[in-house]
Amino acid sequence: MCLAFPGMIISIDGDYAKVDFGAGVIRDDINIAELASSVKVGDYVLVHAGYAIQILDLEEAYNAIRYWEENLVWKCERCSIAGECPLGSIAVARKGIRLGEDGKSKSKSKRDGVI
Repeated sequence: MCLAFPGMIISIDGDYAKVDFGAGVIRDDINIAELASSVKVGDYVLVHAGYAIQILDLEEAYNAIRYWEENLVWKCERCSIAGECPLGSIAVARKGIRLGEDGKSKSKSKRDGVI
């Protein structure tokens, strides 16, 4: 299964761009060669394995971001390294997950029987 994440182009240098994935996660080595003739600063792109593979319109970008936020929270609440990985840091920052010393969430969810 392949995963791709949306991010916003914040600068371009030849065939590479700096992309902001949110919550302080910025990568400056995203290859945009396939999209270089049409991508510009401010565009949202879908990134897979370090390559921008598609330009997203704003509605597509926001829908993809919402999807990842909702699904990352559920997974990151149960992950032992959520505080150390980029995806975990997005979930932590955007949804306010409180992590314990073991990196796991201190909060309970409805799924755990606590409201």
